[in-house]
Amino acid sequence: MQMMEQDLNLVLITNDPQRASMLRDTMEKTGIRGVIRRLPPGVPAIDCARRSGAYRDKGAPDLILFDYVKPDKESTSILRDIAFSRQRARVPVVLLTSANSQELLNTDEIAGSNAIMFSPTSLTSFVGKMKIEKRSKFFKALDTLFQYGPILVRMPESLLRRNYQQMVHSA
Repeated sequence: MQMMEQDLNLVLITNDPQRASMLRDTMEKTGIRGVIRRLPPGVPAIDCARRSGAYRDKGAPDLILFDYVKPDKESTSILRDIAFSRQRARVPVVLLTSANSQELLNTDEIAGSNAIMFSPTSLTSFVGKMKIEKRSKFFKALDTLFQYGPILVRMPESLLRRNYQQMVHSA
């Protein structure tokens, strides 16, 4: 797909291909065009976020979305590297969360005692704010917020249940 100037360049860090599909559907419903590059949690995701290694000479994405709906040890470690370390991502990191991961993020274990967390908004509402006419102000605000910590976006429980049911029925 040829990218147009008004298209978004998003990186989605997840092991779940359903998340990319869900994000793509949400973007279509809100009239947002763009490219979603899915990377699994690991070294490529860290390199992409920091624009190092194989990603040193590639353009920065507009936004990094990190799937933290079902937190585990690996994703928590990658999250610390991308969003909370001194060499963290150079572009805003948005965490896709659930009630479970939200509770975990409220502890000092992951972010440390000085990280500021913001109240989550819904995925649809968040994506809807990326419309072309509002985009520059929106991304400027995200840049400012990300100086204090990742931005949280709550995944709709209905979508999470529907994806789980689809996965069970296809198995």
